[in-house]
Amino acid sequence: MTSAMSARVVLRAAALTTLACVGALAHAQDAADVEFDRPGIGFSPSVLAPGQVAFEQGLPDVAYDDSDGVRTTRTTAASLLRVGLGADLELQLGSDSRVWELTRSADARDRVQGGGDSSVALKWVLPGSDDDLQWALLARQGVLTGAADIRAGRAQQDLGVSLATGDLAFYVNGTRDENGTGWTLSPSWTYLSTDIVAAYVEAGLGTGAQRSRALGTGITWRVAPAVQLDLSVLRGFAADEDDWTGGFGVSFVLP
Repeated sequence: MTSAMSARVVLRAAALTTLACVGALAHAQDAADVEFDRPGIGFSPSVLAPGQVAFEQGLPDVAYDDSDGVRTTRTTAASLLRVGLGADLELQLGSDSRVWELTRSADARDRVQGGGDSSVALKWVLPGSDDDLQWALLARQGVLTGAADIRAGRAQQDLGVSLATGDLAFYVNGTRDENGTGWTLSPSWTYLSTDIVAAYVEAGLGTGAQRSRALGTGITWRVAPAVQLDLSVLRGFAADEDDWTGGFGVSFVLP
């Protein structure tokens, strides 16, 4: 069995087990009230209701970098399954289900593809959240399920907090990966918000192994109460980060 197939099997098995455990929990919030984690640098400071399930998929997400004459394009079909557990908790199972990477220089061209790494995360809405201010903690553990040419050298670990009040949101995250440790801070402003369309601008500032200087924007379109489309772009200015990242995605609440 290939690494890509293994990643998919693990993700599906874990999803089925989780759904079986929480399937008896009935009452779920209205699908129109669900906040998705796509798009943007941070995540929404809310969780699904007990037994509620949502799926978010990049169609795809793309990163491009041009450094010292070497151009790299990485295209990822990133998947995220979210399950409401109750007690203000949410389980998240993520996987870069397919990755295509193209590297070009003046005298060489290299292409790799295969399944990417996966992750398991737990989101917790912190005490004190109300209609005026919401905040949540997200702890994520990476799992090295990717193909040999794509797999990270070390499983990534993240611990982040997202806070939202009105049209403003703030996100801070600590990361430990194969490159070391670092912090990311990202403020964002939703300047357009209706029941159907929302648009935002954001900035990213990273230190240590996560060194970054980025500005971005995105838009979401609620095509149905339970379905959202998104489009986003982020421009990176630091030497160690991608020049451009962005993508198109769909998120939906399962019936």
